[in-house]
Amino acid sequence: MSEKVPKIIFKAMPLSESVDSIHGFLNPYKNEWDWSEMIYGEYPNIKDKLKGINKVGDRKAIETDFFKEYIVNNDIDLSATAKIFQHCWDKFGNEIFLVLAEILEVDWAGIPPEISAYISLNPINPRDIENFSFEVFYKYPQERVISVSIHELLHFIYFKKCRQVFPKTKERELDAPYLAWHLSEMVPAIILNDECLQKVFKYNFRSYDIYEDATLHGKSLLSYLKEFYDTRNDFEDFLKKSWDFVQENESFIQDL
Repeated sequence: MSEKVPKIIFKAMPLSESVDSIHGFLNPYKNEWDWSEMIYGEYPNIKDKLKGINKVGDRKAIETDFFKEYIVNNDIDLSATAKIFQHCWDKFGNEIFLVLAEILEVDWAGIPPEISAYISLNPINPRDIENFSFEVFYKYPQERVISVSIHELLHFIYFKKCRQVFPKTKERELDAPYLAWHLSEMVPAIILNDECLQKVFKYNFRSYDIYEDATLHGKSLLSYLKEFYDTRNDFEDFLKKSWDFVQENESFIQDL
């Protein structure tokens, strides 16, 4: 297996791009997950400013003005934060790339040498699979920065492995609301708590609460995947059994 691995480069996200990112979560399309309360929880004042405003253009203008003032009033320097986060990550980064490749039994070949981690005002940390980038909330403590980065790196190499095992997987199926996306968000709690990774960076990784809290036939939903992982012949075996399982229970999972 190749030991040539990418690097994560932390960068300040331009304000306009942070606003665009947040805007999408504050104004979800029909049938999309609604993350707006997470934004309002971090920025409660913007909820009052948007109350009763229905036109998308008007809402976007209010959001832009709000975050322009927020940056100034709170003396936020995202470039300085990016340097701190970079130093924090570099203590672990190369080894984490190697361990993830070992666990998933796939190398990083074909993935760009630079993965961008944008320091953002968005507390949700969205990723861009196509462009190999993700966002990291500027307020995070260092441990959280590392855990979020590992989580997103897992997605990048996990999707590469998925395409090898299931070559007919389409790009759009790697995002919500497709079943392949659901599985990708269920497995971090299983894969990232592997002892090989825990030796490098000890952390209790979790999946979304909706998966952690769900029970199926009297058992924790994720316990089924954990059993597949613990008894796997190899990672492909785990992936195939997990995919069969979520397909068999698609209606239950999609209704979470």
